[in-house]
Amino acid sequence: MRTLLIASLSLALFAPTGSAGQFDLPSGFNLESAPGTGSVFGTLLDGTVLKSTGSFGADSLLAVQPDGSTLLFATGFGSLAGVAQSEVSGEIVVGDSFFMPSLWSLADLNGDGDALDAGEMVPYVVQPPVLSNGAAPLPFDLAFAPGTDDLYMSGSTPFGVSPTLGVVTRSSGGAVAVYGDSMGFAGNMVFSGGSLYISDLDASTFVGRVLTLTDGNGDDDALDMGEAIEFASGLTGAGGLVQVADGSFYLSGMSDTVDFSGCVGRLLPDLNNDGVSDGLEECVFDGFVFAGGLTLIEGAGGFTAGAAGMGTLYVGDFSFSGDRTIRSAPLATTSVTGDVGPNSLVTVTVGGAPGAGALFGISLDTNGSTLFGIGDLGFGFNAPAALSPVFTVDGAGVADIDLLFRALPALVGQPLVIQGFTIEGSAVGIANPLDFVFGS
Repeated sequence: MRTLLIASLSLALFAPTGSAGQFDLPSGFNLESAPGTGSVFGTLLDGTVLKSTGSFGADSLLAVQPDGSTLLFATGFGSLAGVAQSEVSGEIVVGDSFFMPSLWSLADLNGDGDALDAGEMVPYVVQPPVLSNGAAPLPFDLAFAPGTDDLYMSGSTPFGVSPTLGVVTRSSGGAVAVYGDSMGFAGNMVFSGGSLYISDLDASTFVGRVLTLTDGNGDDDALDMGEAIEFASGLTGAGGLVQVADGSFYLSGMSDTVDFSGCVGRLLPDLNNDGVSDGLEECVFDGFVFAGGLTLIEGAGGFTAGAAGMGTLYVGDFSFSGDRTIRSAPLATTSVTGDVGPNSLVTVTVGGAPGAGALFGISLDTNGSTLFGIGDLGFGFNAPAALSPVFTVDGAGVADIDLLFRALPALVGQPLVIQGFTIEGSAVGIANPLDFVFGS
């Protein structure tokens, strides 16, 4: 253990930063807020990331290639609603919940990387059917069944049409039919284990649930008794839905009932095979105004906590024009023992994997900032700030660093932040920030 003396704070700038909010997330994940035009909308089979850009009534798609280059991919949408690509034909279908037609087929026929040329953006072969209330559902999400050209669309009939009808449709061989019904605001879909999982929001109470739809009798629908079951119910909301490699699901559109912030929860896998999630971890990622669409990219390590994880989760946030990106990162925690004040000795403990590098930052700027490519911090650099040297996390998973403050009368009553970091290889883990008022 070494003792660091803080007689004054000097400005320490170590990377370009931008402003960021405060979020709560588990150790082993970093969240980065990257402002910009548009947000991640979906991915294609070749690794291209599609981003929605524009405004309501004038939406477009940007394509971010695997090498990082960006180009305009398609335009002319009213309100983008779902994208899917067939594993069989490579066909790309995009939904539009404002303009007609509701479904478009996109293709890069001349190999220039976009679908902007003549004949490259045409109406999909079939459109959503008219339901019993006299209206067709507007698309919310699209998905091809794995290994097929069968397109599934979730959606609900427009506001103002009563009753609200939420359904899943299935398009196959040039025909379309209702696959699942009795939903309110039908949301995101995930195929897994021969079943279709879908988020759903009650049209009157806005209580959320996740349904499992299975064609048990082979008649190409899930409308029969026992073919639609509640995988999870009584949720504070339901919107974006993705499944990670361990079998669990992340679900957005939920609400922290304490401060009513938006959050992303986790539904545990059904390990006892009773058809129901084994539990809910509420608000795993918390602090959004409203968490919307989810897009997941997983590597071999999966979307798991710690440096061995290899996952990225993009979270739409209606309060933010840009990307909220949650990445697997080294484990990192912060705790402080002792009184943060004049002539005081405190111990800053940075937790992480044994052998990792450990350091902490201290700043009088309590507004969050972003280290682009790494994640959001709990402090900024627009006031005096300092970084400690790098220490080593011991076999017990902690690095204890004594911090001795001098009198520092000018700091009494001033807010400050202490936050720990860990380093494993080239990856940086960001710990929870701790807020103090010096001398109180």
